Amino acid sequence: MSKPAEHDHGFLGLIDRMLRKPEDLGPAKAAASAAAAAEASLGPAVETGASPDLLEPQLSAEGPRTCSPSEMAEIILRALRAIDGCPRQGFEVIVYGTRPWNAMLRITPAAGQVADAPAWRARVRTMAYVMRGQYEVVE
Repeated sequence: MSKPAEHDHGFLGLIDRMLRKPEDLGPAKAAASAAAAAEASLGPAVETGASPDLLEPQLSAEGPRTCSPSEMAEIILRALRAIDGCPRQGFEVIVYGTRPWNAMLRITPAAGQVADAPAWRARVRTMAYVMRGQYEVVE
């Protein structure tokens, strides 16, 4: 899976691994994906023979970061676009509410034929649930 250079590969890799089932990836693709995520998040100085468990991004004990609803929508949209099969246009993420905030996916005609729209919406709900502990949305 190729990702644009401006993405946070460690965080997006974590989200991608949470949303995918292990059987979705073949053994070769899973190993290549883990190596690419480790190199992107930890840099080229990491040994390639290290255990994949040690290469997981470490979440800090800091409090949640604050951002606006539009910034949070952009973060979720970038995470969606990192998933294979996501249309490059036609997906709109809307973040609403505070404490707890929530997100919803709007699929516009520009996306074309979307194979499994309920699954994409479920991914957005899952991402919002996971990100609530890391981000606080303020108006």
